[in-house]
Amino acid sequence: MIVGIDGSEDGRHALHWAAGEAARRDQPLRILHAVAFPDRPLESSPVADTMVGLDEAGRIVDDAVADLGRTWPQIDLTANWIVGTPWAVLTRAATESDLIVVGSHGRRGIGAGLMGSVAADVAQRATCPVVVVRAARDPHGPDQHGVVVGIDGSEASMAATGFAFAAASARRLPLTVVHAVWDPTANGYETPDVVDKIGSLRQRWPEVGVHARYENGRPARVLTDLSAEADLLVVGARGCTAATAVLLGSVSRNALQQAPCPVAVVRGFAHEDLPVPTPAVQPVGG
Repeated sequence: MIVGIDGSEDGRHALHWAAGEAARRDQPLRILHAVAFPDRPLESSPVADTMVGLDEAGRIVDDAVADLGRTWPQIDLTANWIVGTPWAVLTRAATESDLIVVGSHGRRGIGAGLMGSVAADVAQRATCPVVVVRAARDPHGPDQHGVVVGIDGSEASMAATGFAFAAASARRLPLTVVHAVWDPTANGYETPDVVDKIGSLRQRWPEVGVHARYENGRPARVLTDLSAEADLLVVGARGCTAATAVLLGSVSRNALQQAPCPVAVVRGFAHEDLPVPTPAVQPVGG
């Protein structure tokens, strides 16, 4: 499992979310910080700026290790920084990981309603599941009551549902499986056949309490509303070919932008189907 950090407050929340997940899974956690140096004006000092940047990278990584060492001493940690474009570094790392965790906003975040570009790019391109974590929610807000997953019968949504079952089991929380369809002409509700597809998953995780519900509403709005009282929202990312792999569906995009809880994006295709960038990187430090 890998968590990307950048020294931001959202990055710290992602760090602790990933640590909790690693503890639940009894897995090691790799802390990864990517350093990208933009073009500089002629009057600047590239050497001096680079040294300052590398010193800061080392500090960010060291601070993260010290932070988790105090709060999660039982976790097997490794940490390093790499020179390269952050989204490309993390996307490349995803080929060797079963989960990537990132903060919703980086150090240049501009608002709670907009997801940062690194989080968006990693969620769109990573081959493994990606969890995007926002800053801690208001402690006086609604209590969290479990895991929510959207399902529509597609391969991506079924992969997401399997991930959601495992997450609910690890947390000992109930799971809400939601199928939402916007049909303003409908007078009532009925349970669609797509919900029946979770039967095998229920058998695999019999300990998970499942509530299956059908909603007549816009899927993105339904899932975002339910996420206000959820510990985790899980959505599928469409894309079964190299040509469509970097495109998220509107439901996934809106969930990432608007859901107040952590959002897991799970793809429904084999890793080898997705082209992975090879960023120009320098040897790791730390």
